[in-house]
Amino acid sequence: MKRYIIFIACGLMLLFLGTHQAWSVFVRPLRAAHGFSAFQMQLIFNTGVFSFCTMIIVAGRLHDRFGPRPLAAASALLLGLAWGLAWAFSDNYFFLWLSMGVLATAASATGYVCPLATALKWFPDRRGLVSGLTAAWFAAGPVLLSWIAETLMRAGWEPRRIFGLVAATYAPAVLLTGMMLALPPGQPSHTEVAAFRRRSLLRDRRFWTLFAGMFVGTLPFLIVMGNAKPLALDFGLAPAVAAVAITVLAAGNATGRILWGIAIDRIGPRRSMLTAQVVLIVSIAALIAAGKASVAAFFLSVFGVGFCYGSNFAIYPATVTKLYGAHVLGSVYPFIMAAQAISSFGPGLNGFLKDTTASNFPGLFFALSVAVIGCATCSVLSRALDQNSTTDTPSPA
Repeated sequence: MKRYIIFIACGLMLLFLGTHQAWSVFVRPLRAAHGFSAFQMQLIFNTGVFSFCTMIIVAGRLHDRFGPRPLAAASALLLGLAWGLAWAFSDNYFFLWLSMGVLATAASATGYVCPLATALKWFPDRRGLVSGLTAAWFAAGPVLLSWIAETLMRAGWEPRRIFGLVAATYAPAVLLTGMMLALPPGQPSHTEVAAFRRRSLLRDRRFWTLFAGMFVGTLPFLIVMGNAKPLALDFGLAPAVAAVAITVLAAGNATGRILWGIAIDRIGPRRSMLTAQVVLIVSIAALIAAGKASVAAFFLSVFGVGFCYGSNFAIYPATVTKLYGAHVLGSVYPFIMAAQAISSFGPGLNGFLKDTTASNFPGLFFALSVAVIGCATCSVLSRALDQNSTTDTPSPA
C-alpha cells in the first residue's frame, strides 16, 4: 500500500500548489479597490507563467540530484512568503506583482516536479494515467481556491484577507505532504543523473517536437484563463454565472489531464498530441463564433480549451519518461515547459489589445491563428516521436 499512500500525498501537494490559475477571480476586486489597469493585472498573470517556467528548470535539476523533500520544504517556505507579502502589501502594485507574479509561482515551480516525478517512479507501468491523474490534482487547485475566494468575497472579505488565509494554510499543507514523499528502491544514483547532459537536447528533434507542441497547446489557454471571468462578463453573462467560467475552465483542465493520460497509454504520444491540438482549434473557433450568442456554447468552448490544455501535462511528462527515463524527468521536462515562458506573453498581449480595442476578439483570433499554424507544424515534426525510446524497468510495489 505504500505507493498508493505516496500517490495520494503527491496529489494533495499538487492541489495546494495549483493556485496561480485562480488569479482572474481577484482581478476585478483589485482593480475596483486600487485602480489597477487591465494590462497591469494581465502582467501579473503573464509574469507568473514566465516565472514558473524558468524556475522549474533549476528546481527540476535539483530534484533529480537531491530528491523531493528538500525541494518540497523550499516550496512551502516560498509559498508562505509570497501570499504573506500579498496580504501585507496588496494595495501596492509592485509588491503585488512581486508576490503573485514572481514568488507564488516560483514556489509552485519549486515543488511541482517533486510529486509528479515521484508518482511516475512508483508506477512506471502506467505512465500516461499516473501523469494525468497527478497533474489533475494541480488543475483542481484553481477550482478549490476560486470557490473559497468567491465564497469569502460574497461574505464581504477583501482579497487581502484571502491572501493571508492562503499563506497561513496552504504553506503548511505543502510542507506536510512534501515530507511524505519517498522514492522506490533501485533508483539510479546521483552520479547517473549528473552524467546526463541537457545540452544534448538541443540536437534532438524529439525534444523540439515536444517543445513546439507545448507552446501551441498552452498559449490559447493562457489567453482565456488569464481573463476568464472578465471575458464572460464582456460576453454578457451575469456576474454570478460569469464566476463559473473559471471553474468550468479548470474542470476541463483537470478532466483533460486524466483522459489524455489514458489516451497516450493507448494510442501513443503523436496521435494524442495532434488530436488534442485539433480539438483546441475547434474549441477556440466555437468560442469566437457562438460564445457571445449562447451561454451553452460559451461554457462548452471554454471547457474544450481547458480540456486540451490539460493534455499537455499528461502527454508530455509521460513521453519524456518514455523517451529519456524517469530518473531525468526533472532535468528534461522543465525545458519543455519553458515553452510556456514564451506563450506566457500571450495574456499580456491580450490585455494590451483589450485596452486598445475594447474587445476580446483580437486576442482570441490571435490564439486561433497560433493554434492552426502550430498544429500544421507539429504534424510534420511529430514524426520524430516514432523513433526508438528509452523505457524503465518497473519498480517494486
